[in-house]
Amino acid sequence: MFGFSRNKRNYPPFEVLNNFQMKDYYFIRIAEWDWLNEKDIYVKDPHGPRMFTFDAWPQLIFIAANGQMTLSEYVYFMADKYKNEIPILLDETIIIELQKLLEFKIIKFVRAKQRPEKQFELPRKNHS
Repeated sequence: MFGFSRNKRNYPPFEVLNNFQMKDYYFIRIAEWDWLNEKDIYVKDPHGPRMFTFDAWPQLIFIAANGQMTLSEYVYFMADKYKNEIPILLDETIIIELQKLLEFKIIKFVRAKQRPEKQFELPRKNHS
């Protein structure tokens, strides 16, 4: 009687996502990070003496890499942020940026939902 109906979105076909082997894996941070200023983060390279700063997409993906969403869930989560038309290449853009973070070895894929290790969970200034 009081059933709720969910607003159905007209999602793009997300062919790149659907063909991506790791689409059902969770992604998780494996590097220390902190806020550089009010809107930007930096990530300490765990493999060398450098720091990374990012453009908007890789920063959003790194912050979201808390092991709580699969890549597929994240693409649809981001698609739902668009009020009007969802970009056709949204899945491809996210996967390309995620692969760059994987190459830097600052995030990784895991099969099961899990939280990042304590030193990677929160910004550095929040470590006790």
